[in-house]
Amino acid sequence: MDTIISIAGNDFAIIAMNTSVINSIVFVKEDLDKFMEIGKNKFLAVSGYPGDVAQFTDFIQKTLLLHSLRTGLPLSTHSVANCIRKEISECLRKNPFKISILLIGFDKGVGSSLYSVDNLGALQRMEYCVQGYAAFFLFSFLDRRYKPKMKIEDILDIIIQSKTILKNRFIINQINFLIKIVDSKGCRNIGII
Repeated sequence: MDTIISIAGNDFAIIAMNTSVINSIVFVKEDLDKFMEIGKNKFLAVSGYPGDVAQFTDFIQKTLLLHSLRTGLPLSTHSVANCIRKEISECLRKNPFKISILLIGFDKGVGSSLYSVDNLGALQRMEYCVQGYAAFFLFSFLDRRYKPKMKIEDILDIIIQSKTILKNRFIINQINFLIKIVDSKGCRNIGII
């Protein structure tokens, strides 16, 4: 029951994910960092069954490291997204993962990018995305509020308003959201709201 909200600007991308761990009707933990940093300028947020998330993130991290060691070249965000899509679609018939992925990154010459990969291996580049049950409540809000060339402060305001909408309309109380940003300076932690 994870919620991931991500918005890509011109030269930065921001991603927010709830920090709580909920198993059935039990509230397990409220301060877990569920992001995986890939290289100096990419974040991966994965939601789904906890076993599948742990297994896939470990596998993809090692696969990407092996690829960069073999070639000696850093991977672009586009190539990382396609590698993730390929691995999920190959596992689809053998051992399918029940996960959804958001990948944000910044590449020189390209700028920021946001990719969404679902459990069937469908890859799409997006300007903003929400995953989890929160998508039912937040996509219409983001459709109204998102504009190209937004500033960081405006996007943070949208994320804070999104949390308020979830608090009012969603039965599951997601207490904290951890926000991270990727830009030309690299990956940074903005904090918890």
